[in-house]
Amino acid sequence: MTWAWEQHLDPSDKLVLLALANRSNHETGVCFPGQKLIAKECCMSDRSVRRHLKNLEALGLIERRARMRKEGRGRTSDEYRIAYFQGDNLSAYSGPTGQTDTTNRTNLHDQPDTGVRTRTEREPKEETLAPAAQEKPAKKKDELFESIAEACGIDIRQLTGSSRGQLNKAAKELRDIGAKPGDVHAKAKAYRKQYENAVLTPSALVKHWPSLVTQKKTREQPADTCPDCYQPLSDHDQQVHDLHAGRWR
Repeated sequence: MTWAWEQHLDPSDKLVLLALANRSNHETGVCFPGQKLIAKECCMSDRSVRRHLKNLEALGLIERRARMRKEGRGRTSDEYRIAYFQGDNLSAYSGPTGQTDTTNRTNLHDQPDTGVRTRTEREPKEETLAPAAQEKPAKKKDELFESIAEACGIDIRQLTGSSRGQLNKAAKELRDIGAKPGDVHAKAKAYRKQYENAVLTPSALVKHWPSLVTQKKTREQPADTCPDCYQPLSDHDQQVHDLHAGRWR
């Protein structure tokens, strides 16, 4: 296991090597776990296990041999041997029959360059991120959407899917008629005054929007004037007051 830990490998390759080393015989370095078992222990797919086993074979860190079932019933799980044993020389490895197979087996240090490189041996790749990936633009605030939620007493942070859908639908309909956030609050105030016992919802606000009468904005009232007819209090005429009361509102 210590030898496996010391290998400079891709993390996934090393994980598969550690799984094999953990199950190998401490004298021969041989083990024969199934690929599904290796995949389960390493938390990866069977396909990934096969790829990492090929990498380890190409690097000369393991040797794999096919094992046949008794009485010719087909193959069973492959047999693996860790290169740490026999002085890292796989040529001295005896297969399941007990015979030494020296065909195409050389010392690890004398093996030709296969072109396979571990992650630590590869040249560092300069990563450049697109501007959009480096910094995401801030999401534009939907003031009309938030105004409807605030007028109806809805907490945006606790919206469910259906309640968000109602808000989006109401905001779209009001946006289509050119409504402004300030109009929403004025209509909400008129709704509560007109329907005192009703609960204000986004759907109800949109439904009754045309019939809700809002109070017109008054012009700035000069100091020391009548709030109804805007006559100076020092020269207030009641007949003029009765004639003009409410005209400016």
